[in-house]
Amino acid sequence: MGPRTAYLLAATSMIIYSSPPVVTRAVSLGVPPLALSLARWVIAFVILLPWVRGRLREEWPKLKAQLPSILFMVTFMIVGSTFSVVAVYYTTATNAVLVNAAQPTTTALLAWLIAGTRLTSGQRIGIVCAFVGIVVMVARADLSVLLALELNIGDLFMLLAVLGWSAYAVLLSRREYAPDGVVLMLIIAATGSVLLLPAYAIEAAFVGPFTLTAEVGAAMVYLAVFPTLLATFGWTLAVRAIGPNRAAIFVNLIPVSGAVLAMVFLGERLFAYHFVGAAFVAAGIYFAIRGR
Repeated sequence: MGPRTAYLLAATSMIIYSSPPVVTRAVSLGVPPLALSLARWVIAFVILLPWVRGRLREEWPKLKAQLPSILFMVTFMIVGSTFSVVAVYYTTATNAVLVNAAQPTTTALLAWLIAGTRLTSGQRIGIVCAFVGIVVMVARADLSVLLALELNIGDLFMLLAVLGWSAYAVLLSRREYAPDGVVLMLIIAATGSVLLLPAYAIEAAFVGPFTLTAEVGAAMVYLAVFPTLLATFGWTLAVRAIGPNRAAIFVNLIPVSGAVLAMVFLGERLFAYHFVGAAFVAAGIYFAIRGR
């Protein structure tokens, strides 16, 4: 895969990733977070298994020796995905976006600690530009909005999500052997289903079960197919092709595309600060992938 294709995959994956908060918010009153998280992995596993079963048998001789380390790696993806859903239930969209904007920096730090990978000057400039763009957008170019922010438990969950995604990206980029992309997705979906089943059982015992309505079912299928299968698959391929530091900068597209989605589907308006912030994000991505 060439760099341009990898950049396109990373960007597309992040645009898809911008939609789960909207979907989660829509059904959050009727479905507790772990139920929603478990459902997305189970549905993804059921969809993948018939298509990937033959490929899994082909890769099994190589895969079985590496399986413990692969399971360790994909656990971080499960942690990141789960806590990102949980965070939406407890924090504001502004707080979540600001914490999420720290992912490029977190990924770069972990890449340096684990693999000794250093940022180029262009990547450093890109991270700063993109972060400034995110702050401009979420603060609506108003300093008082930032000063009024209050931290809560949801922000901690979002930080754990960022750490999980970053660790997965760095560990994936360091592997000499990783299974085929669809096989890896099947392993992630199976691991998520197994890990979250007991967690959901505890949640159901204390919070109560959820009612499966048409709206809830549609939300679960959407989360399983688009952000879970397609976006995670594209993100995994991009990380393997261009490395975690360059891939992580595309995370900053989430609030940009989220603002556009809110305008299209929720009737919200775009303001000048959206365009200013988006320009900074675009400049940050340019410097990160092209700058030296």
